[in-house]
Amino acid sequence: MMKRGRRRISFILTFLMIASLFCFNELPVKAATNYYVSTSGNDSNNGTSTSTAFKTITKAITKASAGTNIYVLNGTYKYSSTIKLSASGKSGSPIRILNYNGSKPVIDFSGQAENSSNRGFQISGSYWTISGLTIQNAGDNGIFISGNNNNVSYCTITKCHDTGLQMSNGAAYNTITSVTSTYNYDSATNGENADGFAAKLNIGAGNVFKNCIATSNSDDGYDCYRAGNAVKFYNCQANYNGLYDGNGQGFKVGGDYTADNHYLEGCTATGNKSRGFDQNNNTGAITLVKCTGIKNNVNFYFPTAPKSGKHSFTGCISTSGKSKDKIVGATTSGCSFNQ
Repeated sequence: MMKRGRRRISFILTFLMIASLFCFNELPVKAATNYYVSTSGNDSNNGTSTSTAFKTITKAITKASAGTNIYVLNGTYKYSSTIKLSASGKSGSPIRILNYNGSKPVIDFSGQAENSSNRGFQISGSYWTISGLTIQNAGDNGIFISGNNNNVSYCTITKCHDTGLQMSNGAAYNTITSVTSTYNYDSATNGENADGFAAKLNIGAGNVFKNCIATSNSDDGYDCYRAGNAVKFYNCQANYNGLYDGNGQGFKVGGDYTADNHYLEGCTATGNKSRGFDQNNNTGAITLVKCTGIKNNVNFYFPTAPKSGKHSFTGCISTSGKSKDKIVGATTSGCSFNQ
């Protein structure tokens, strides 16, 4: 009788332990808190509503976790230090910095001196989104990305002292959508370094630009110098780049003889100082589909065959270039070049 009672107690305890595990697994996950930032806010507030908003984006970042939205209200926010995004969100739950309800906030870094360490936003973390902001006057890049799986969209980056948006140092699987980068100029070299966009100097795989515009930057529109991995461009524009001592390539898709098989589709280069689409010593096989060069010094310049395979040009058009195009080691279909 005693043994039977012990077995019953043991069974009940085991059942309760298993049931408790199921109960804990069913506990709801606490939703991330959203925060608000306003020029009239105060960092002593709790930041959880427009009426109790924080004063600074940096304060909101310290409170953010995966799934947090940081809403930035209208106004101009002045910073003299880099805004560092070093924490990480999660897949499906990024940390997002967004313009609030159609507002047009300006993040102004004019307090920074021109110096390579004085970036505007520096994203070393992963799963961040920045959307709907104007970023201006940074001492170096407006946005510098070395992290992975980040998104920047519907932003304007302007008047920075180096490239508007740059990815380097292993940055991978980042997507840049509908961003305009314009009037960036570095006085230290009289314009030799400041591009609209750059994916260069040892990037990772999977970086994509969609519907972006690079206009009137002192150096190049898009710079893939020594990228180390292929970049994809869809429906991007490079217009009138190359001021002062800048090179002035629209899409510079190479450099230092790395073999990077970049892909460009539906892209347009107009009025750039030098070349619209420039191989720039890339030894990889580059693909261009329905790309158009208009009124560049040279619209398409691919003077050497890749080490392996061939360049591919489909439906590309060259119009009103000052000098003849040069295409070597390529297959072409439905194209119109100035040769």
